[in-house]
Amino acid sequence: MPKSITSASTNSEIEGLRDLLENEEVRYVSKGYGLISASLLTFSFFFILPELLFPYYSTLPYTDKFIMFAWGPIIIHTAMVLVSNLMMFGIYKSNLGFFERYKITSDPWPWQSNYEEFKEKFWTTMKTLLINDLIIMPLSAIIPALFDTAKLETDPLYYPSSFELIWSIIFFMIVEDTVFYWIHRLLHTRFFYKNIHKKHHEYNITISIAAEYAHPIEFIFGNLIPTSVGPLLLGGRCHVVTWYLWMIIRILETTDGHCGYEFSWSPFRLLPLSGSANYHNFHHAHNIGNFASFFTYWDTIFSTNKHYWRYLAKQEKEA
Repeated sequence: MPKSITSASTNSEIEGLRDLLENEEVRYVSKGYGLISASLLTFSFFFILPELLFPYYSTLPYTDKFIMFAWGPIIIHTAMVLVSNLMMFGIYKSNLGFFERYKITSDPWPWQSNYEEFKEKFWTTMKTLLINDLIIMPLSAIIPALFDTAKLETDPLYYPSSFELIWSIIFFMIVEDTVFYWIHRLLHTRFFYKNIHKKHHEYNITISIAAEYAHPIEFIFGNLIPTSVGPLLLGGRCHVVTWYLWMIIRILETTDGHCGYEFSWSPFRLLPLSGSANYHNFHHAHNIGNFASFFTYWDTIFSTNKHYWRYLAKQEKEA
């Protein structure tokens, strides 16, 4: 390899790392007091919520693996998709300055710029979500449960501690982010983008219902599989409650990433080297780079977020 090419590649990697570290500092400072709220939400999720759930979990038919591995995920997934989108609908509808100050772009929402076009897109989106959430997702849970392929623990005697939940879910995040990154990059190759992934990119300004608006094949390989790999790898070392809580986190994270707001209190932004709603919105708006979900290190290693750093630098100069 010519020396000039090697040098350029090295300089690009160094610049990417520098941009990443500078963004980390700006990201935390810009959150201000929102970091306190984010910290309280995180603490409550891992240390208070599991304790509150334990008495109810003990009453479940935990020895019935079909109920625990099929109906459990179906109910949790459906409920969280519904709750998270209703919550965001309330925020969009309220149009309150308290929320609007966190809006990522100055562009109008799709329903403001062209209501009739959005109305048509909304019903198309609802049909897709119904197929994905009420047919594809249930089948993906029921079929493995029927063949008893899930080996997770269900006994209340092994109910996970808060620290067990933390290390397990951090592991799930790292695994999911890695699998998602490479599948997402594959979906952006010419054939897969044209025939599958283009559907998700019909939203160039992200809103919450766009999170799971995808071709059924993408929903399986780009959403369900990356989320499931971590728990499957842990197998019997993972309690089903950990899996349930992980599903809640994943749905809330993708909703947060697509919602169009950069909320200062988002607990997902406490993660070192994490992305942001703005990070993923750039991917939709420019249809390039920023392929990862939870973190930014894969994008940085392979320079697939270089266009994003240049975009931020240009914005800063123009400000």
